[in-house]
Amino acid sequence: MPAPRPSQSTEATRAAALQAEFNEKKWVWVPDEKDGYLAGWVHQEDDETAEIIMSSGGEIRRVPLYALSKMNPPKFDRVEDIADLTFLNEASVVHNLRLRYGSGAIYTYSGLFLVAINPYQNLPLYTDAIISQYRSKRRDENPPHIFAVAERAWVNMGEERENQSILITGESGAGKTESTKKVIQYLSAIATDAHPRHPSHSHSASMASSFPASPPSGLPRRGSFHAKATHVTSNSTGGAKGRLGLLERQILQANPILEAFGNAQTQRNNNSSRFGKFIRISFSLDGSISGANIDWYLLEKSRVVVRSAAERNFHVFYQLLSSGGSLKDTLLLDRPLDEYEFLNRSRREVDGVNDREDWDALINALDIVGFTVAEQFDLFRIVAAILHIGNIDIRSTKSDDAFMPDPSQAERVCHLLGIPIAEFTRAILRPRVLAGREWVTQARTGQQSLDELASLSKSLYEKSFSALVERINRALDRPSSKSTFIGVLDIAGFEIFEINTYEQLLINYTNEKLQQFFNHHMFVLEQEEYSREGIEWDYVNFKLDLQPTIDLIESSGNAIGILSCLDEECIMPKATDLTFTEKVHSIWSGDLRATEQPHPGRTKYTLPKFEQGFIITHYAGKVEYRTDGWLEKNKDPLNDNLTRVLASSSEPYVASLFQDFAGVFADMPPSSSAGFSAGKRRPIKRGAFRTVGQRHKEQLALLMAQLQATQPHFVRCIVPNVNKKPGRVDVPLVLDQLRCNGVLEGIRIARLGYPNRLPFVEFRQRYEIMTPGVIPRGYMDGRKACIRIVEALDLDTELFRVGTSKIFFKAGVLADLEERRDALLFDVFSRLQAVARKFSARRQMKKVLNRAVAIRTIQRNARVYGELRDWPWWQLYTKVRPLLAATRNDEELRRKDIELQLAKERAERDQRERESLENVKMTLQAEKRKIIDELEAERALALDKDAMLDRSKKREAELEEEIVALHADLDVLDSQLDRALHLQKDADEKHETLRVAFDQAAEHLVRMEGQQNEWRAKEAELSDIVLTQESSMVQLQQEHQALQKANEDLRALVSQRDEDLARVKERSEVLVSDLQAKLGVEIRSK
Repeated sequence: MPAPRPSQSTEATRAAALQAEFNEKKWVWVPDEKDGYLAGWVHQEDDETAEIIMSSGGEIRRVPLYALSKMNPPKFDRVEDIADLTFLNEASVVHNLRLRYGSGAIYTYSGLFLVAINPYQNLPLYTDAIISQYRSKRRDENPPHIFAVAERAWVNMGEERENQSILITGESGAGKTESTKKVIQYLSAIATDAHPRHPSHSHSASMASSFPASPPSGLPRRGSFHAKATHVTSNSTGGAKGRLGLLERQILQANPILEAFGNAQTQRNNNSSRFGKFIRISFSLDGSISGANIDWYLLEKSRVVVRSAAERNFHVFYQLLSSGGSLKDTLLLDRPLDEYEFLNRSRREVDGVNDREDWDALINALDIVGFTVAEQFDLFRIVAAILHIGNIDIRSTKSDDAFMPDPSQAERVCHLLGIPIAEFTRAILRPRVLAGREWVTQARTGQQSLDELASLSKSLYEKSFSALVERINRALDRPSSKSTFIGVLDIAGFEIFEINTYEQLLINYTNEKLQQFFNHHMFVLEQEEYSREGIEWDYVNFKLDLQPTIDLIESSGNAIGILSCLDEECIMPKATDLTFTEKVHSIWSGDLRATEQPHPGRTKYTLPKFEQGFIITHYAGKVEYRTDGWLEKNKDPLNDNLTRVLASSSEPYVASLFQDFAGVFADMPPSSSAGFSAGKRRPIKRGAFRTVGQRHKEQLALLMAQLQATQPHFVRCIVPNVNKKPGRVDVPLVLDQLRCNGVLEGIRIARLGYPNRLPFVEFRQRYEIMTPGVIPRGYMDGRKACIRIVEALDLDTELFRVGTSKIFFKAGVLADLEERRDALLFDVFSRLQAVARKFSARRQMKKVLNRAVAIRTIQRNARVYGELRDWPWWQLYTKVRPLLAATRNDEELRRKDIELQLAKERAERDQRERESLENVKMTLQAEKRKIIDELEAERALALDKDAMLDRSKKREAELEEEIVALHADLDVLDSQLDRALHLQKDADEKHETLRVAFDQAAEHLVRMEGQQNEWRAKEAELSDIVLTQESSMVQLQQEHQALQKANEDLRALVSQRDEDLARVKERSEVLVSDLQAKLGVEIRSK
């Protein structure tokens, strides 16, 4: 149960005590390596340093003044908007977030966007009661919440008829996926409330039973989040589910499907999205949901084959194997989980995750979205085929040729994919390649064949995932009128690892573009509008222009970017990762020509010290990238023989995944098997063969175009700690994320600028009621009227600025005006209600009086009728009067009935024709939008191809010049060859002369060799004599050395004895002198 809240008097007393303690000392924040910042108060300070007494422990530290940060008074603790802090510094921001997070408040406003910290526990924040609490409320009327952001997007879409977008970013494990689901849950609930569904939508099974009910409870402003909730569900409760229509339920149930196929357990998150998605929810003019669409980006398909030991593959693999039943038998999955190579080298179970329950939820979601049994089987067919591919055993012979000792696993794969085993084996082990104009068979090594199987697994999963998303989009599309949409972007945030590869470059490149969009929206556009409106404003340069870094990665001009350079290297025949790296080095760090201007991106590029790669300076810091394997990853190679086999599969779903490759290499001769020759040839789809970098740039360009056409709302998700513990905050980790997300810069611009603005007409219409009599009757210029109103409201001139068409306010000013306006309207409507009640009471009294008069009149008429009813003439009159016009009225009624029936039939026919035309119109508009998107993508690709063609033409011209120079060199070499031949003829003549001399010399040499043999015999005899003498000499030398050693020993002994004799002599002389002295004394004494 929640802890009881203290009374207001207790809170006031506590706040007063804290304020008194704060006023007694000068409190500051002191940097700390472990805890980020610690509180302390200044004991003594000089010009450069200060002596700080720490509040915890009383430790005294001497800190430079520039490192200290001012502390806000206690009344700002747990403030809901960080922009309201008096002292805005890193320490104060993270301290406020830590206090709010500790009290259960995971959401905090930060200027114009929301900061969400992952609670790592269930909180009662997403029930029906909370949705109702935020419905049709202003931002300042409730605590910060993700629902408030969704409500603001909904209101702006309805009022301004402008598309909205909600950008949810953050590191892995920060809660982006859950925040996305909450936004969709809220939009589905309020759209259902705004437009009740037709009964025809209620025939589907209700999802209320899938979600446990939770008691309706409101969301308090403060202090009630301390208790851990044990009954909270992450979705809305049964009341809302009962109201949801089929489309809303399909949108909600698309999430479990995408999570099963696109999410996985990582070291930082048990349900990490391994792809990015942009979900567009379309609304009709009446506010009801009219359709949805999902775009996906950067699926981590390499996870299918390899991952770290502490992580898992995609959820669907484990859910399928835990399902049991006949489906596994049909898919030939008869082994336990640890016997599949793609699963047994990593983590298998996760705490708190029940794969069996998730499997049931997945099947339920597929049924609700509208997948047939055959479509579901096709999805799981690919998953099972990948598992079997991982178990294919390939070995190498002594000559390093690959062979397959046991084809049983390959037979299972071919059975599931509908392809012949012979062609599949040949494509893996001995594919046919084009050598010049002939097709030859190439023998693969064991490792090459294993790499081919890994590429096949990754390609199968990616293409199946793409088909899955397209199928969901078809289910969520409705041929109805679509007015505006709200888009929700959930994409991986900027991260720096120890080893950063090609995939990380694409992710960081995407975040660089999104951060540039955020900066452009928050800073550049804001200040440009101040300039247009003529507001006095000192332009603030926040040094956040990220275009040089973006150009470094994506540019295709004179200085081509890294991705364009990689695309060029992918088409070069002998290019390698090393040549690509050297080419990038020469472009971005090499010497410039005399007239060439340095590109700004050169300042963002640095050479590494040791490894093969480069360093890029991103907005969040420097990142070193390793370029090993980049060409293969960018080309995403797949054996052409293999793609042809799959494109001619007998299974329609498998063949559709590879339909782009069906017509490739049409001139390849047919092989002996019918697998290649069977089936109808399909034409090549233009633009299908693109590199990974090109596809990602096209997708990102379309995404940025959509975002720029919307009004954005930003949500920054934060990871509080790496241990997934609730209530704990790792301050250095949080600070690093706040810097990466641009939170502090956003607060700073919001504090300096005027984030709230209204056109003159709107401001006058809304707030003129607060200043009666200030605006005279008749026409008055809008600017003058607004100036009169703000003067009458007694607003400080520093809190607002009046432009040429709008009036701008500091943060919080409009909220105060709204409160004053609400108070005034409350008073006005209270008076109006009093007058209305007075009028109603008087009218009721008048009705009572009139009723009394009517009763008396009725009584009088009744008495008269009682007198007349027995009078014969009155009886005759009452019988004859109704017959006078009866016939004429009947004919008129029949004619009117006929006309009404004809009008109804005409209206129904017109309605059916209008609905048919509307459906045709919607279908044509959808096709038109799709064609426009494809055309834009083709245009972008054509521009890249044109730029590449220009560079190729320049390279061709250079090569032609080199060919001309080589021809000139060849002529010179021909003349030199003639001279060499002439010289060779002379040399041949000289050679003949020398040969004769050589023969004579050979005879002389024979005689000399005979003499040499004689001398060698004599030399052998002398050598034997020398060896004998040398052995004798060695013995003599040894005896000589022994004698020398004995001589040295004797000499040492003699010298030692001489020293002993000298010491004895000295002692004897001393003794003699002593005896003589004693003798002399005795003689004198006698």
